[in-house]
Formats: sequence, structure tokens, C-alpha cells
Amino acid sequence: MRRHLSILLVGVVLAAGCGSVTSSESPSGRPPLASPPDPGRPPETDGLTADVRDDVAQSTVRVTGIACGRTTEGSGFAVGGDLIATSAHVLVGLDTPTIELGDGTSLDGDIVAFNVIDDLALIRVHGADFEPLPLGPAEDGTVGAVFGWEPGPAVDPTPFRIDRPVTVRIEAVASDERIERRSWLLAARIEAGDSGAALVDPSGTIVGVAYATTTRGSSVAYAVRAERLEALITEGPDPDLIVPGC
Repeated sequence: MRRHLSILLVGVVLAAGCGSVTSSESPSGRPPLASPPDPGRPPETDGLTADVRDDVAQSTVRVTGIACGRTTEGSGFAVGGDLIATSAHVLVGLDTPTIELGDGTSLDGDIVAFNVIDDLALIRVHGADFEPLPLGPAEDGTVGAVFGWEPGPAVDPTPFRIDRPVTVRIEAVASDERIERRSWLLAARIEAGDSGAALVDPSGTIVGVAYATTTRGSSVAYAVRAERLEALITEGPDPDLIVPGC
């Protein structure tokens, strides 16, 4: 059951005690973090132009496969000509993920990096020729769009606002080990299938990767910061990689 819930992006039910959030990084002047965290209402609009939306949509994919006796599904986005980033928990128990493009094309992929602390993974996609998206930092109050996968040609991303950086105390992916994950606290309505979705600011820069919400239908969500994805890309493929099983 825990595996199933995590793929639906509701496995981190922080309000129910499965994890906790601290804000020790907060500079003076920022309001104290509420308990449970409450970033307020999501923005009504994302501030992206139609051109930026179209460019990001071209590099957004669906990551799917059969794992642990059921279909697993998440989102991903291009960080290289043939390289996709997604959430690691989407890939647990999966040997060969299928990457579905917006035009309906399906390609096979190989998992080449897997980080259980940051809940991030990289997939090398056979025959792909993506336009990679830039990564960068963000600040409190940044507004943008969460690009969960959806079939083209329609593009309808979800607006988000960054409340603040937080450190989430949670179990590592596919483990009972308690770890700390550097995250963004978001005001955003994240849905099932949005695990691994890119957080894009109005300039078209990826500032984070969505991985959790507190409960279904909530406007409280969490994303790994782009700096952690940059570190994983810099490390490169792991020749000794073993993806955790079910």
C-alpha cells in the first residue's frame, strides 16, 4: 500500500505524522513556519507566456511501466538530448521504463542514476532528441507552473508559488531510513501522476521537481530544489546502479 500511495504523490502525508518539516534555513524577517505548514492559496495564474509553455511541454514526458504487480506512472522532463529527470520513487521495482512523448510516441529508457535521499532519478532514452530545459535557483514568492505530463496538443500546467525553503524529515525512497530532504514548500494543487514534474518559472527555468502533497486535493505540496538535480546530473551515470525492488 505504501508503494501505491507514493506513486499517486500522496505517500508523504506529513500532516499525518509520516514526516516532519523544519525551517531552520529561514532568514530573519520570514514569518514562522506554521504547524502543519500552510503556504496559503495557490496563485490563479502562472505568469508563463504561451511560447514558454509550448517549449516546456515539448520536453515533458510520461514515465510508466509495470512494477510490483501494478502500473506505475509519473512525469519527467528533459535535462539532456536523450536524458530525462523524474522522481526516484516512480521507478522502484521497474527494470525498463517506457517514456511517452506528447505526440504519443513511446520510447524505451535505461535508468542511469537513482538518488534515494533527494528522490531523483535520471533515465537515458533510446532514440530521443530532446531540447533540454535550463535549471536554476528560486526565491520565496516565486510563481510558476508545475508541468505534469498530459497528452498534446493541449497544455494546461498547474500554477504554484514557492512559500519558502524547508528541510523535510522523511523516509528515504524504498527504505525505512529517516533522512533529511532539502525541499521547497509550495502552494499548489498537485495531482496523481505529477511525481517528477518540473517546476518552471516565467523565464522557462526549472527551479524544482515535484514529489509530494500532504493529502489528495490539498494545496500544500513539496518539491526537491533544482540544485539537487544539478548535483545528480554532474555526478553522471552510476555504473554500479541497482534500482530498489518491491
